[in-house]
Amino acid sequence: MIYSEEKSGGLALPLIVILLAMAGILAVLVATGGRDSSTTGRVWVPQAHQRGAGQ
Repeated sequence: MIYSEEKSGGLALPLIVILLAMAGILAVLVATGGRDSSTTGRVWVPQAHQRGAGQ
């Protein structure tokens, strides 16, 4: 079969969407990275209490 119309690149639109999503994620990371991150990533771990000197 011979097609008279050329097929458009179907890869262009998904590639553009993926690149825009990646740019948006990077923008959010840069925007939130400027804040005071001293408390970011901290995990509270309760300390074990010692009941006696010999234990």
